Amino acid sequence: MTPSIYLNRTAVFFMLVLLYPLPGRAEAPAVVTPQWTEQYLTDRQSPLLQGSDADHVVSFYYFGRAGDYTLIGLERVRGDNYQQFFSLMVFHNRHLLGYYRHVPSFPARMAANGDVSFPRGVDGRLQVSGQPFNITDIRAEPLCQTSGEQRVCVSWTPASSQ
Repeated sequence: MTPSIYLNRTAVFFMLVLLYPLPGRAEAPAVVTPQWTEQYLTDRQSPLLQGSDADHVVSFYYFGRAGDYTLIGLERVRGDNYQQFFSLMVFHNRHLLGYYRHVPSFPARMAANGDVSFPRGVDGRLQVSGQPFNITDIRAEPLCQTSGEQRVCVSWTPASSQ
């Protein structure tokens, strides 16, 4: 075997090793942004956007990420009295798991472990377990928000039910 052929085969071998995806290599996690979410819901004709063409405002908010999970908010402002409607969506990578539609309040912050905190004076807990809302541990139970004497519970809607 001549040295030039040997070098060419070696170069081709290393190129294939570098370009061929190995089973152990993980793809970078897909980032979910407010802009991407708007397009995602529009493409799927989501009920969350039904009738939004008549809204005064349709806004999307990024509340944070915990591992492969992302929390996105949707605000819609409708009617002559400019009434606000808030929804919270949970994504695993770029797959919508589900949402809470028409929650009374958006979160104030989200911890690195996925625990969601609401503004001062608003207690947000899951109805059955009494646990705080955590986007990495979806329990498919209503989210209740209590502010003063008012308590509102909103059902979890799995994306598969759309």
